[in-house]
Amino acid sequence: MKTKKQKIYLVQIGLKKGLFDAFGQDVLNSIRELGIQGIEMVHVYDVYKVYGDVNLELVKRIARALLFDPVAHEMKVGRYQHDERKSILPYVEVWYRQAVTDPVALTAKNGIRDLGIAVDIDISCGKKYEFHARKIDRETVETIATKILANTLIQEFIIKGI
Repeated sequence: MKTKKQKIYLVQIGLKKGLFDAFGQDVLNSIRELGIQGIEMVHVYDVYKVYGDVNLELVKRIARALLFDPVAHEMKVGRYQHDERKSILPYVEVWYRQAVTDPVALTAKNGIRDLGIAVDIDISCGKKYEFHARKIDRETVETIATKILANTLIQEFIIKGI
């Protein structure tokens, strides 16, 4: 029996340009406290993987209704890329491990049900940390991820763009 490949979409929500990213500044301060120099800015995004019997329009509808504030946020929605394609900036995604309860995801699933959407949907919630740096290597990013960004007992991280 042939099984249908599951679709995975990524919703990325960040502050509109010009708004101060206090969380990103806090991460940058922590990086500097570790003695790591050369990083000029950190942008932090909320990211959501949406799995299941969904299409792009349904994922956008869910994101607009539950995850997104049009006054303060910008949103990107697209297919999730599993590979480590090069991006303009290096970044780290931090996700809860599979066996760990994700309370934001549970709330989102309840919200999806409350919207009257009755299809089989799963969701994972995470953070994306994007680094604006003159020069940064993978080892430095891994140090930042393990010491500042992720609690590796309950979270996993993926380094991309470097």
